[in-house]
Order: sequence, then C-alpha cells, then structure tokens
Amino acid sequence: MAIFDFTSNIRWFDQVGSTNDLCMECAQRGEAEGLVVAAHYQTHGRGQRGNVWTSERGQNLLFSVLLRPSFLRVDEQFLITQAVAVALCQLMEQCGVHQDVRIKWPNDIYLDNSKVVGVLVENSFCSEQLDVSVVGVGINLNQSEFPASLPNPTSLALSAGCSFDAEEVLQRFLRLLANTYAMLRNGQRHELHQNYMSRLYRYGRQARYRCATGDFVATIVGISSIGELRLQLPDGAVRSFGFKEIAFVV
Repeated sequence: MAIFDFTSNIRWFDQVGSTNDLCMECAQRGEAEGLVVAAHYQTHGRGQRGNVWTSERGQNLLFSVLLRPSFLRVDEQFLITQAVAVALCQLMEQCGVHQDVRIKWPNDIYLDNSKVVGVLVENSFCSEQLDVSVVGVGINLNQSEFPASLPNPTSLALSAGCSFDAEEVLQRFLRLLANTYAMLRNGQRHELHQNYMSRLYRYGRQARYRCATGDFVATIVGISSIGELRLQLPDGAVRSFGFKEIAFVV
C-alpha cells in the first residue's frame, strides 16, 4: 500500500526551460518530498546521455518529481530507476496500449521496438545516503508526427487509438509511483527488481550492441546491484557495462 500522496503538490506551468532544473532548484530551497513540476512545453528539455528532449507543444506529458530517498545508500540509487520504470510500465498497460510494454535499460519505456517514454533521474548526496532524487519523465502522449531525426518514436495515442488528458494521466502515474516507491521503503526490493527484470527489453535474447570498440552480438543476462547491464558474449564470457559505455542497436 502506498504511504505517500504524490498528487497533493502538483504545479503546472504553460512553459518552462526544464522541469528537472526547476524541480532541482526547488529541492535546493528545501522543498519537501512529493513536489511535482509539470509543463505543457519545455524550451530546454534534457534526456539521457546529454541529449535534448524534443516535444511538440501541448501534445505530451512532461514533468519531474522530487524525492528525498534518504533511506537508500548512494550505491542503491538504481532502485529509484527501477521503481519509476515499473510504474511507467503499469501506466502504459492501464492506458490500453496494443503493443508489448518493455523497459529498455536503464529506464526508457518501449512499445514493441518504439520509444514512448524517456526518463532522466538526477541524484544528489553529501554522505553515504541519497539526499535528493529528481525524476524527470517525458511521455509521448498525443503527438502523431515526429522529427525524422528521432529513430523510433511512438505515442500513447498512436498505440491506443485515442487521445489522452495530460492531467489525468499524470495523476494515474503518480498513484502508481507511490506504490512502487512504498515497496522500496517497505523492503520489497527483490520483488521490485523481479518486476523490473520481467519487463526488460531484450532480456535473454541475442541482439546487437555498440561500444567504443564497435558493434557486437550479446545476450542480456542480468543487471548488477549498481545498475550495470550484464551481457553474455557468444563465447560465454559475461561483461558488465555502465550506462554511457554501451548503446543498443535498434
């Protein structure tokens, strides 16, 4: 059962530079856990690997959630990613998508082989415990056309065949996040990890990847406790990769 109401302090903006930046500024001013900053448009949205997050004005759901997970050690921060990704998968399923819902490591959400959600988790700490986690989420909600530079985007509307109300979808997600976040607080970390792994894109399947030395074929066999991707090579050797050390060839 959820122990926190993430729906009680939502601040909507017509336009911001970045919801993550604004949320982190609020955190630094001492804002309490549970603040949600949402916007209809971002002028400087950010994604993983330093990428720019592009979104058509008023067509998608862009928001950040302020967490203060001081009950987690710094080396346990990947648990936040797992809680967010599982809640997002549950949201996709509740919204009636017609494709298979998967988590592309570490936290993008895919419908079959197309990206529908991007996530950027930014943490800060001054001891062995986490102080602040700002969870930024961009959900392709009602957008039907995308820039040609994006390799494989889709949206909830394209998948489910209907349009969605951004505020209602946000409320639904926040209730799901409250449940998965409660699992962390309540010590149900193994259950959460298993839920994450059961939804992992390409888990147990041979596929192509790219690292600094070139492309190679491997099979995902697990995720380390600090969130590294564990890949088994055709010769049986298992290697672990950090987030910026490897890319999926989609």
